[in-house]
Amino acid sequence: MPPLASALASIVVGAAAGGAVVALVLFVISGYALATPTATSSPVMPAIGPSLAGAGGAAAGALVAWTVSKPLVNAFRRAALAMMAVMGTALVAAATLPAHQLAGRAGLAAVTALCLVVILVARRVFLSDGD
Repeated sequence: MPPLASALASIVVGAAAGGAVVALVLFVISGYALATPTATSSPVMPAIGPSLAGAGGAAAGALVAWTVSKPLVNAFRRAALAMMAVMGTALVAAATLPAHQLAGRAGLAAVTALCLVVILVARRVFLSDGD
């Protein structure tokens, strides 16, 4: 596989994987928030869930990008690609807010599904053996 294909695949797949983690965690949190009464909730609690979603998504995006870029031998390049995937994860995470405001939990599910489709298409386009 050419190095450019590996690099592009690591960025796209890593960003989509991180975005899927963020959207999925926010989907679960929003369902939990609907099931629990807000009168007994702590004022700090609403900030913990999205923070954990963002941190988990960034970690997942970096780890996936690092793994996909394994054919590249240079660790510095792999780390740079992982950081680009983290920035892509942040862009996808920013898209979850309007998706949730427009369509609620269905919007978050749609963002998650879109990220999974992007992963499948990117793997097919960038990582195929040319068949």
